[in-house]
Amino acid sequence: MTKRRTDGLAVLSRLKRHEIEAVAQQMAEVNRALGVIEAERQDLLNHINERGDPDAIESARVHSAFIRNVSETIHRKEAEAARLRESSAGVHQQLNGLFADAKRLEMISTSRAEQRKQRRNQLETAAQNEAFLAIWLQDRAAD
Repeated sequence: MTKRRTDGLAVLSRLKRHEIEAVAQQMAEVNRALGVIEAERQDLLNHINERGDPDAIESARVHSAFIRNVSETIHRKEAEAARLRESSAGVHQQLNGLFADAKRLEMISTSRAEQRKQRRNQLETAAQNEAFLAIWLQDRAAD
């Protein structure tokens, strides 16, 4: 196998590694965004629970509007989180595909290295056999 082919596999392996890192970074960003959404949602729910006395008549209308506004915000956040989860699933599949490609390249590289090693061993064995045969023939001719 030529040096160019080996170098080509190394280049492909490095490219796959860079692609995997880029997709993993995307997944981290999606997960971070989901964490932010969940934290905001939890803060809104806590804010509703900590709000003043809901039984006070003068605050009932304001409290009701506040709860409605927070509920709408929570629903928007949940819809955004669902969209991000769907996006995350696609990115996860892409990452799995890239890992499979990288593993395939690694297996090809390992297989080719093993083939080169076996070929080198065969050549060495053939050279040794030829040397031994030459020595044997010299010894026989000398007798």
